Amino acid sequence: MSTYTLQRLLRDVNRDPALRERYFAEKDAFVAGYALTPEERSAILAFDVGKLYALGVHGLLLRPFTIIHKMSEPDYLRAIRGEA
Repeated sequence: MSTYTLQRLLRDVNRDPALRERYFAEKDAFVAGYALTPEERSAILAFDVGKLYALGVHGLLLRPFTIIHKMSEPDYLRAIRGEA
């Protein structure tokens, strides 16, 4: 598992407007630029917040990523608790 790389991808999208724009424009190509496991790649592409959390993504990176995706706080909490 490459949790560091997965978290770096989220950090890049969260912090860099140009990378964020590229991520939303061409997700498959953007994600392919990171050495992720198939499970990690699938979770990112499916925007599976519960899975990303279970894979070890830190909440301080995950929550801003979900805000960028316009996910509400209650939905985020349900997802990381496995209730969604």
